[in-house]
Amino acid sequence: MHARTALRNKQAHNAASSGSNESMPTILIVDDDVHARLILGKHIERLGYKAIEAPSAHEALALLFGEAAVPVDIVISDVWMPGMSGIDLLKAVRERSPHLPVAMISARATLSSSLEAINSGAFAYITKPFRSEEIAQVIARGMQRIEELRLQKALEQDFARLAQVEQQLRNISASEDREMLSSLIIGLRHELGNIVSAIVLNLEVLRQSRDLPESLRENLDDLQASANDLSALIARFRDYPQSDALNAEVDLREVVIAAIDVARARPSAARIEISYEGDEEQLWVRGAEPELKRAVLNLLDNAVEAARRRVQVSLMEKHGRALLIIDDDGHGFDKALLENAFLPTSTTKLREGFMRGLGLGLFITRMVISLHGGTIRLENRPESGARAILELPIHTPSEE
Repeated sequence: MHARTALRNKQAHNAASSGSNESMPTILIVDDDVHARLILGKHIERLGYKAIEAPSAHEALALLFGEAAVPVDIVISDVWMPGMSGIDLLKAVRERSPHLPVAMISARATLSSSLEAINSGAFAYITKPFRSEEIAQVIARGMQRIEELRLQKALEQDFARLAQVEQQLRNISASEDREMLSSLIIGLRHELGNIVSAIVLNLEVLRQSRDLPESLRENLDDLQASANDLSALIARFRDYPQSDALNAEVDLREVVIAAIDVARARPSAARIEISYEGDEEQLWVRGAEPELKRAVLNLLDNAVEAARRRVQVSLMEKHGRALLIIDDDGHGFDKALLENAFLPTSTTKLREGFMRGLGLGLFITRMVISLHGGTIRLENRPESGARAILELPIHTPSEE
């Protein structure tokens, strides 16, 4: 290894060990040409980043994953090197650290090498001779990708916390102790508030990213809408159980009919027949009418999206419980989704590999129904299609 390269890498390792320059991103330059490394390193340092060097792919892997590994934010590697090529290095890095941004650089760029690099996971391909502005743009893109991945990881952690909250929700639903119920809901509300705040903040930072693909921006809109739904739910129950938020007398039949009217008016339901079957008499429950309507509408929207031609809604009283059944004639749930449908981030709605919405629709729906003392379950119909079954305790209205 060249003496200057060894010195620079030793300084980088010492800085990492001591914790100095923590805010300065580190760029690993991999090139068998010492002069090319020197020129690129000067460009990188002039831009305010820290550069370390490796004269071969094998030494780069040692720097990245060896016993004396140095933290690296971005790798810029030459394509054509003796022994192990830059493409082979790229593939090795992707196997061991799939989120580490790797850019390729070459003086002999060909269409086949460019395509192979991009298909193997390179986020950029630079041709020599390069300009300082090109290097700046590539590094900026790499840093943006790191930030987006960090934010996505933060969102995943938020979703994991939501899964823990979901278990608390089950405890709430099963509890008959009013004092325990109050304590659990207060804690649940606080935890959800923290999670939603973190999600909204992370989404806002992602939204401000430059060069964000339009499809991903649409995904962020869906994510934001789901977060807003959860925020609204938290706000609605911020005083529960001291307030009368869940104590109103509600005609469930009226709620269901109103939700059906909304679902029928949506463009997505234009080709779907939504039919209703049920008694004409009022069916009383205790609760918050807006939240019950939102829960029923969410189930209807899911059914409409899955249906091929028809959605059947049935409402009845059975064994002192209000029973709402929503059937669709779609393909039904696959086993994995059926087992995890109510967990946060469980969603079949994807756009270009990125989840559309938080996957909170059914999570929020079960939260609402549980807070009303009810249950909800999903199953596949024997004749094909899916079924959602919602049960709520019947309430006898007071006579005044």
